[in-house]
Amino acid sequence: SLRISKDAIIEWIYSLYTRVDTANSCYNAHVGFKGGTFLGPPMDSKGGEKKSGYVGWEYDHGHIAMTYTALATLATLGDDLSRIDKQSILEGIKGLQRDDGSFQCISVGSEHDMRFLYCACAISSMLHNWSAINIPAATSYITSCKSYDGAFALIPGQEGHGGSTFCAVASLKLMGQLEHVLIRDRTWFWSLVRWCVARQVKGMQGRPNKNEDTCYSYWIGGALSLLLQANASFENNSCNNNDGEQQSVSDHLLDLPSLKEYVLSCQTDMGGFSKTFGAAPDLLHSFYSLAWLSLSNSYNHNIHDDTDGDNDDRDNISLRQLDCALGIPLDRTAIFQKVFTAP
Repeated sequence: SLRISKDAIIEWIYSLYTRVDTANSCYNAHVGFKGGTFLGPPMDSKGGEKKSGYVGWEYDHGHIAMTYTALATLATLGDDLSRIDKQSILEGIKGLQRDDGSFQCISVGSEHDMRFLYCACAISSMLHNWSAINIPAATSYITSCKSYDGAFALIPGQEGHGGSTFCAVASLKLMGQLEHVLIRDRTWFWSLVRWCVARQVKGMQGRPNKNEDTCYSYWIGGALSLLLQANASFENNSCNNNDGEQQSVSDHLLDLPSLKEYVLSCQTDMGGFSKTFGAAPDLLHSFYSLAWLSLSNSYNHNIHDDTDGDNDDRDNISLRQLDCALGIPLDRTAIFQKVFTAP
């Protein structure tokens, strides 16, 4: 039988952790996690660092997206995060913000767009410290990426896109700027909601006139959920269950039975999910399909009438509740507060 060792995965992730032992090293901005062992010598995973006195290397640098996914994965796997040097990661993130408010992905010059701004916000939220981000500059960059149709592009002047729209909305949510930027601007808010809703064919598409793709069920559905939850709070209407659990309020705007049917139709005999029906499965689309199905659980009761007795067993999928803005199980977010807010 297939056995997956959580401990082995945790140790492998820590082996990709680039740290610098010398405070005045010119490579302090390189701190973070790499995406694989193909860049730079591996760390000693037990200690999360190379030999004592390591001062860095030109090509041994973390990547902001890999640092986000490393922290998210470690928390999801139940690691205690005791090997994370919070302050050095924050210093590394701080060095990646550009004058226009965006973030580049590595410290030696690279592409810079909405994806990496989101990663910076997610990392800061996880570490419970926003000192590494110039929030007004980041907010200004997000608004500069507004497209003519109300959606968000990756960079200013480009076409609105489902992935960059989620990154923008989630970043504003994490920074506490969503109400100020979008919710109070009623024209922009409803324009963006309309754009998100219009992306449904049966499944969701990432842009107008594109094919359906399972990952956009989460990118678009998640953005819509965050927008409408914030709007409900703004209008002094509760968007939570009585027990305080997160609840989506987008069920009245999307054809949820069709969307769920499409996502489930893309699960293959191998178990994973593909981007479109009939394609080969992959890890990315498997994750985002499951992420959407987790979000959809909060309104499962609206999808079918139980009185007919013909419900498919797949309508009652047992999945852990998701923190939509961070993309990790909600019950794993407590470890960040426990570790990174301790005196």
